[in-house]
Amino acid sequence: MPASTPVPRFLPTTLAEAGGIPPDVVLVTGDAYVDDPSFGVAVVGRWLEAHGFTVGVIAQPRWDGPEAFRALGRPRLFFGVTAGNLDSVVNARTAAGKVRNDDAYSPGGRPGLRPERATIAYTARCHEAFSGVPVVLGGVEASLRRLAHWDFATARIRRSILVDAKADLLVHGMGERAVFEIARRLAAGFPLAACRDIPGTAWVAGERESVPDGREVSAWEALEADSGRLADLTRALYEEAHPSRGRTLVQRYGRRSVVCLPPAEPLSPEELDRVHTLPYARAPHPSYTEPIPAFEAVRGSITVTRGCAGGCAFCAITLHQGRHVTSRTPASVEAEVRSLAAAPGWRGTIADVGGPTANLYGMGCQDPATEATCRRASCLHPAICPHLRTDHGPYRALLARLAALPGVKHVFVGSGIRHDLAIRDPGFVRDLAAYHTSGRLTVAPEHAAPAVLRAMRKPPWDTFLAFRRLFDEGSGRLHGALVVYLIAAHPGAGPEEAVALALALKDAGLQPRQAQLFVPTPSTLATAMYVTGRDPLTGEPVPVARDPRDRARQRALLYAWKREAWPEVREALRAFGRPDLIGYGPGCLVPPGSIRAAWRPRPEERSRRGGHDREDR
Repeated sequence: MPASTPVPRFLPTTLAEAGGIPPDVVLVTGDAYVDDPSFGVAVVGRWLEAHGFTVGVIAQPRWDGPEAFRALGRPRLFFGVTAGNLDSVVNARTAAGKVRNDDAYSPGGRPGLRPERATIAYTARCHEAFSGVPVVLGGVEASLRRLAHWDFATARIRRSILVDAKADLLVHGMGERAVFEIARRLAAGFPLAACRDIPGTAWVAGERESVPDGREVSAWEALEADSGRLADLTRALYEEAHPSRGRTLVQRYGRRSVVCLPPAEPLSPEELDRVHTLPYARAPHPSYTEPIPAFEAVRGSITVTRGCAGGCAFCAITLHQGRHVTSRTPASVEAEVRSLAAAPGWRGTIADVGGPTANLYGMGCQDPATEATCRRASCLHPAICPHLRTDHGPYRALLARLAALPGVKHVFVGSGIRHDLAIRDPGFVRDLAAYHTSGRLTVAPEHAAPAVLRAMRKPPWDTFLAFRRLFDEGSGRLHGALVVYLIAAHPGAGPEEAVALALALKDAGLQPRQAQLFVPTPSTLATAMYVTGRDPLTGEPVPVARDPRDRARQRALLYAWKREAWPEVREALRAFGRPDLIGYGPGCLVPPGSIRAAWRPRPEERSRRGGHDREDR
């Protein structure tokens, strides 16, 4: 390595590494510490450092006492607490409520290195470790739980995480702007109360404190008494999610109020460039002796966008990264690739050039006046907005530019693709298949039934089939180069829709290897549908599968092609009133044979029911 090239270093994790001087800000995370722009703590830490603040990281501390939270001494300004890159409850439990046996964000994939509701547990220990030091919450868990929300692990509406954690301030969304401004003001000697006008923050106002004007949403007590009010709360969250035209949301908790300001303005392309050119070590902290699976999955990947215009009902990106898409400049992306190519061990392959949705690179609203007043939850549903720039030219040019760099052998796209946008440029789809797909490309049609796709805010099934035809032409392989993502038991999907999806998969010759069971993550549109049985934006009724037995049956139907799943598929078809699909005819899903229950209650559920359920036969 040339002498002029700085040696990569990590943010300190102990007081000794910090030179014996406590940092200005100590970041506490439920993830392992990986100094890479794919990990939120690394981004926030490096961003603060670039603005002149000292920062330390406490990763996956023991939460049974305060000692681990004293590893860097008393922070001069504040603790920043995050559960990590995922909501800690979603990370810990499957869609069926079972405790997961792995954690991709921990060394060796080991589970149990962070608590469920990590933000709450960590905040309590920070207060114990150093009384009087402000605690600022951030990350996905804080964003999704900033107001009252449905919690699928307890099957009830919980209070704002600010109230439960007893934190001083919360940053929602992508936090660079807000966190820097908080640090700047505290460093200048202003009290924490002086930070209550920073966009992208929320706080708890006491009984005697003034509350800014805004939109008052259902109080906690009203939601606790009537969960149907969650639809109105969710609609307000989405309608006020625009940085420039959104209103402050106010939610009452007895004599107190949670005040949530609109999101911060998204970073500009130049600012996003700067985020990705900060001096990351681009590796896990050297204290780890086992790989971090989540890092291995993104090693060699380049993030080129932030935000997603899709607005899918089940996706949390709208509430965290926002609907505005920011794209990095080609020069910045090229510089990052050149840096990767110069690193030891480089093999010439870029695993991914993408982001939340890869082919949204370079796209955005063409009419600033329209964008300033737009209240759509999605730029792509129910139809692609005519004001959206949908030209794939910038993305195609970027991929070609990177492929032409010295030492680069392959440039692949591993992020999600919006197939409804992609088919507008058949040449892009063919090039994607021929040159930029490593083995297989993942595409997310999610379902086939029109009613479910409308609830999901996804394009019609025929749109996916049109994309597949173009992709097959480019790859020269019949149906073999695509992996489809599907969601079973999403709101809108009853027995009829579940059967329709199974038949559509058979007709299309698709054999899904993995299918996700719908998880009602906090604050999303789909979760409001799941809880209330109606669409929060339209008020229309939506059928919901809540019974674990029905949810398991819907998932079983996705594996009708798989011999070992046939007993569960037969049981599901009988339960759904479609035994006519069991047979040897061309329109049947499975042949006759044994039937096995698709779901059995766990022991704790049996005890709650007062005995064993009789299995359907």
